[in-house]
Amino acid sequence: MRGFFWGAPVIGCLLGALFLYPTAVPGQEQQPTHVVIPNPTPRPPDLERELRNPSDQRKQQAKAMESQLRAREVWLESNQILLLAQQLEQELVTGKKPTSMSVKAAKVAKIEKLAQSVQEKMKMQ
Repeated sequence: MRGFFWGAPVIGCLLGALFLYPTAVPGQEQQPTHVVIPNPTPRPPDLERELRNPSDQRKQQAKAMESQLRAREVWLESNQILLLAQQLEQELVTGKKPTSMSVKAAKVAKIEKLAQSVQEKMKMQ
């Protein structure tokens, strides 16, 4: 009786250990013991970069604003050149308005000055 009494608990412990700690079977994958929780608020990597270094973003915005301002100035000066050239051409063709050569020369000088300014601003872009 004694062997039976001591044998049953030992066999019970061994069977319990087998059920509690299953061994790996070849060809079958084991389930991971930890749980992976995805990030609940994923952010694009560009946003993270912008938040880390906001001065670069401000510099880019400033450059964009300067470029837009320069483009507007080029557009305005080009329109002034066109207007002055049309006025000068109309005065030369019609000849209705007697204007002195100094006034015409001043318009030509203004056109040249504006053209050089436009050319320089276009190089900067």
